[in-house]
Amino acid sequence: MLKVAISAFLRNAAAVLVGRRGAVTDQARKVGCSRQTIYNHAHQLQQRFEEGDQRLLQVEAERHALREEAKGLHAQHKTMVLIDEDQLRRFAVVGQAMGISLRQEEELLGTLLPPERVPDHTQLGRWTAEAGRRAGEVLAVLDPLCAAAVKDLCLDEIFFGG
Repeated sequence: MLKVAISAFLRNAAAVLVGRRGAVTDQARKVGCSRQTIYNHAHQLQQRFEEGDQRLLQVEAERHALREEAKGLHAQHKTMVLIDEDQLRRFAVVGQAMGISLRQEEELLGTLLPPERVPDHTQLGRWTAEAGRRAGEVLAVLDPLCAAAVKDLCLDEIFFGG
C-alpha cells in the first residue's frame, strides 16, 4: 500500500528512472529517506506499469474474443427462425387443415425444438379448436354474404392441390 503522497512517489521513481547521475542521492536527502526507499518506489512503479500492461493485454484479448463471439452470433442470427407461441399456434392450425394429426404435429415439432419447448398434442388441439371457433364466427357473417356468388363448391382439399 502506498503511504507516500503520489507526487513524492513519482518524483522518487523519476529520480531513478530518468534522473542524472546523483539524482537518487539528491532526492533521498530532499525528502529525508534512504536511497533504498527511492529505488523501492521506482521498482513499485515499474511493477504497477507491468501489471497495467498485463491487464491491458487481458482486456484486449477479452475484447477480441467478444468480437469474434459477436460475429458468430450475428452469422447464426441470419439463419435463425423465430418460433414463438404465435408461430406454434399457426403450425398447429395449418397442420390440422392439411390433415396432419395432433400427435404427428407434436412429433414434427420435436425435431425442431428442444423438448421443453414442444407443446403436447392436447395444447395443439386447444389452439386448433380456438382458431376453428374464431373462424366459425367470421364465416357465420361471410357465408350469407358470399353464397350468391359461389359457382363451384368443393369440400375436399384435393381441389386446392393438397
